[in-house]
Amino acid sequence: MSPIKLIGFDLDDCLFDSTVLSERARIKGLDAMINLGLNIDKKKAVRILKEIVKEYGSNSSKHYNYFIRRLNQMEDNIEYISYNDGFKFIAAAVMAYHAEKVNSITLYDDVEESLNKLKELSIKTAIITDGIPIKQYEKILRLNVDKLIDLVVISDEIGIKKPNPELFNYCLKKFGVIGQETIYVGDRIDKDIIPANLNNIYSVYLHRGGKYDTYNADFNDQGDIKPNYEISNLNELFDIIEEISNKENTQ
Repeated sequence: MSPIKLIGFDLDDCLFDSTVLSERARIKGLDAMINLGLNIDKKKAVRILKEIVKEYGSNSSKHYNYFIRRLNQMEDNIEYISYNDGFKFIAAAVMAYHAEKVNSITLYDDVEESLNKLKELSIKTAIITDGIPIKQYEKILRLNVDKLIDLVVISDEIGIKKPNPELFNYCLKKFGVIGQETIYVGDRIDKDIIPANLNNIYSVYLHRGGKYDTYNADFNDQGDIKPNYEISNLNELFDIIEEISNKENTQ
């Protein structure tokens, strides 16, 4: 019997491609504004929007509002966008953005198979993620992954945010397990690997190529932030489970 009783997962860029989906949806929003009559070169529009996302963060709900405001402050802007037209463009962009997110969100190919296999092994699963609860639950429900997961822990629901290790400890207590009986899979060193290590959880860095991926990073000289394992496919988890089991059996 495996000593691993629980495997936790981050959500964004771990179970689905959040980075690419968000970028593509934002571009769809720009396309909608241009199709509605916004007079701007698309390459310029993309550059401005990327600046706004970088400045205000990817979770801001006002990207297109700031986009219109910024256009009206630029000296080389072709024409001033009126108050009414501005909101019309924003509405079109938001509609296109959400339509793309709804229509295109999908699990990575290795997720469903791996989660079903973990169920067969009687290993419990959890999602531990930061974010606005309604947004994170929307993703989970659209991905239809809630049926495959035993527990969802969203930081804002309990008032503990990554990288506070107490968020991970909360999950351990919910299942009545200890760190050495747990694996956590994530794509960020600061918010996933460090708090997992602090709880003596086996940390697994999953390379998906997202915005936080440090695929070329050298973990050898980074002390406590080095993950226990690195993988690029969830199917590799089962080799890790077997390796940990073999270590336990030889001790």
